[in-house]
Amino acid sequence: MKKIILTLVLIMSFAFTYGQTKWHEKQNKHFVEEAAKEYSLNESQQKELSENRMVMVKSFMDSNKAFKSGEITEDQKKEKNRESSKTFNGYFSQLVGKPYKEVAPFMARMRKELKNL
Repeated sequence: MKKIILTLVLIMSFAFTYGQTKWHEKQNKHFVEEAAKEYSLNESQQKELSENRMVMVKSFMDSNKAFKSGEITEDQKKEKNRESSKTFNGYFSQLVGKPYKEVAPFMARMRKELKNL
């Protein structure tokens, strides 16, 4: 009985993890497509953007996981997420060749759209 329950828990956790990853990939794809339209990014830039954004997403996921397991406090989680966002935003501004002030409306629009995917 214990083996059956353990197996079911393992299957469920794998399914949730796989579903989360697919959702993040879908969000990332949408973000890159919209950025390519908005800022006329070439294929190489799109690939680089996709990779860098996934690094940020993974950082968010890792900090959330560490918070839930009690490894870090909520303030530490917020700081890690803030630092990841700051790094990505700086990278994105540099990629599109515009100061963050000019890309901020695009980023705000993307946050709203990505929540609803």
